[in-house]
Amino acid sequence: SWFCFVVESRQGALVGFAKGKTYSHDDLPEFSGELNKIYLLREYQRIGLGKKLFLQVVKRFLSMGINNMVLFGVAENPSGRFHEAMGGERLYGKNREFHGGYCWRRLAKFNIEP
Repeated sequence: SWFCFVVESRQGALVGFAKGKTYSHDDLPEFSGELNKIYLLREYQRIGLGKKLFLQVVKRFLSMGINNMVLFGVAENPSGRFHEAMGGERLYGKNREFHGGYCWRRLAKFNIEP
């Protein structure tokens, strides 16, 4: 029900990871996948590794027959810019409040072979 991709340095040290899992909750029943975590050490950011991790998660979900996903974070997190650059749509709560959640309604748009 979950999977994780890891990025290591040439020396074998962990520098980043992305975890995906199936999603089944009454609050957002239209979504089937969750990008549960995505993280890269600061010195490894902005060189394309985050995008590669993200796309690996998308590819895995597509291979599982899952064509959409959500991510829950903190509204003040600066990585929100990354989520939006990857096509994430902000999720708004009651009274149009943004609490840090994003969604991707159609993963197939990334044109990745599962």
